Amino acid sequence: MSMAKGALRSLHQLHLELQEVHDKLGQGPRQIEARKKIVVRRQEELKKQGEQKQQLKMSADEKTLQLKTNEGKISELKVKLNTCSSNREFDIFRSQIDADEMANSVLEDEILEAFERVDGVQDAIGVCEQDLQAAHDEEARLAKAVADAAPGLQSEADRLEGSLAEAERELPSRIMEQYRRLVQAHGADSLAAVEGKICTSCHTHLSANEGVELNMGKVAFCRSCGRLLYRGEK
Repeated sequence: MSMAKGALRSLHQLHLELQEVHDKLGQGPRQIEARKKIVVRRQEELKKQGEQKQQLKMSADEKTLQLKTNEGKISELKVKLNTCSSNREFDIFRSQIDADEMANSVLEDEILEAFERVDGVQDAIGVCEQDLQAAHDEEARLAKAVADAAPGLQSEADRLEGSLAEAERELPSRIMEQYRRLVQAHGADSLAAVEGKICTSCHTHLSANEGVELNMGKVAFCRSCGRLLYRGEK
């Protein structure tokens, strides 16, 4: 059975246009989901920085407490130093004071370093907060854009599906089952143009007889890939 010239080409074009619209409809939710994942990553980064800041502050506080404890011990030792009864006792107290003062000097350096690190982490937290807000804003912007575009895309999909159903009525009933299987398996690629003597889907050369039948408008399927064939524009 023959078909009107260009009918299969038009059918294929409808399939391609409908696939493009469906791709756009599916792309929006995927993009939103990707943005949600970015937000989660930013939240995790912020939480990690917050935990690091807390640990550094706890360490600094512990060292500060140790420093105050040591200063108290030194004060007590200095009192004892002034009341010692022998040179030996004096030397012992003096050595303890010197050792504690050296330990305090190290603690002071460590406390200063810890607070500097806290400041550095606080700066990083500020950056993370900005990144998180930007990720939230982008997710909201994208969600709105997708929601705004969805009705128009769905309307276009409905229109194309109607046009496709109308175009499919022109297909011979004897090939409908095979055609449906092709569409289920390959979607918009269920049809393929023939340029010259070559199927553009699998690049198989048509036989001379197949080429003649195609030129006469007869329905033909590629013997290699099974696509429903039509003569290309070239």
